[in-house]
Parts: sequence; C-alpha cells; structure tokens
Amino acid sequence: MLDHFVERGVTVGVVRSSLTELLGILSDAVLPERVRFDDNSEPPTDPSTHAAVTVHAVAVNRVGRSRRDVPLLDLELKVAVECHGPTQLDNMEKLLLAVEHNSQYSVVSSGEFEPDEYDAGIRQGLGFLIRIPVGIRLEEPSDPHATEPPIATTTVPRRIHGRLVDVHNKGIPDAYIRAHSSATAVVSDPTGHFEVLASADEVQHFVVAVRGTEREVPANTSSLPVIIRWE
Repeated sequence: MLDHFVERGVTVGVVRSSLTELLGILSDAVLPERVRFDDNSEPPTDPSTHAAVTVHAVAVNRVGRSRRDVPLLDLELKVAVECHGPTQLDNMEKLLLAVEHNSQYSVVSSGEFEPDEYDAGIRQGLGFLIRIPVGIRLEEPSDPHATEPPIATTTVPRRIHGRLVDVHNKGIPDAYIRAHSSATAVVSDPTGHFEVLASADEVQHFVVAVRGTEREVPANTSSLPVIIRWE
C-alpha cells in the first residue's frame, strides 16, 4: 500500500508503480516541501503530517488495445494535484514545469474536462489533473492447452503531441491520427495539433486519414512536438 507521503521503494502492481514514479517526480519538484498521497482514508490529525501538495487518484480508464509482439492493454490513470498554503502559486509553477519535462505525462486542459470533473477532482486550493499512461502486456502461453495463467508484465506508453501539416506547413484540421502501437485514434484540432497515446519507441508509424484518404506515415518522436507532413 502507498504510504501517505512519497517514499522511494518497491511497490506491487503496474498502476501503483506508475503512480509512485509520478509522486517521486512531484516530490523532487517542490523540495523541501512535502507531497502527500490521499488514499481516501481518515484525514491526518497530526499537524506534522500537513503537506503543501496533495495528490489523489481520480479514475483509471481503458484507452484501448493494441498488439505488437503480444497483446497490449492501454490504460490511463488520472490523478488530481492540489496545492495549499501561502506557497501554492510557486508550487503550481514548479509542478507544471516538472510534468512538462516528462513527456509521458500530460495535463488535462480546460477544454478536455468531463462535466463536473474538475470540481470533483480538485477539492480545495489550486490544482490540476494529470494523465498517467499505463501499459499492461500479457504473455500468451505457447501451448494452447496450457493451464498456466498469462504473465502480466509492463511497458510504459507515452503521450505524443505534434502537428499535422500540408506541403505549405499549414495545419490540417479534422484529420484522424493513430499510432500503430495504440488502438485509439484522435482528431487534429483546427490548427492541426494532436495528442496521441503510443509506445515508448522513438520511431513511430502513424495511420493518418485526411478527407477520406488514408496513409501510413513514419516519424521520429525523439524530439517533441513531432511534425507529420501530409504530401
């Protein structure tokens, strides 16, 4: 079980391990102040346990399934990050920068909230919501009659943000974009920008559909945002 405060250690469970990694990043960003994980147990009564930042889980959603060498289940953990006290503005700035420097995470923007999601997630103080991509891989037994259960291992997906442009470098809106490593497609915004869940591989193959025409476009994602050219 996760402790109330961030601690470096071994955890059990893929989703919990991904959450622990994020908590470590957030804790490093606001040192020497403390980050508290709220697991919905009784609130602390000891003043020494008060923290400048509180994190709690909001939801775990199934994003889709993809298949490479083995089936891959793409999940997304959504957490709320809240800042309290006189340093909350400074801590918000540090935390947002820390998330921005780790491309596997993304902040839920104002236009992406579900109805009442922000009010339910941010209970007090200033805050924001973060998406944590989680990939669970199932090793299929080679013997179809094997009675051994599949072995669950993990691979860490990431969110890739980029822009789809034409030959004149003008953004292409309303195009469908999907990475081969994911089963979920997204639609580019009016300026051609998009954000898609994909594997950690630097070279990605994207399926792009523009006005009914579909093509496969490879792109190097070692530097973000990635630019996909439709020619």
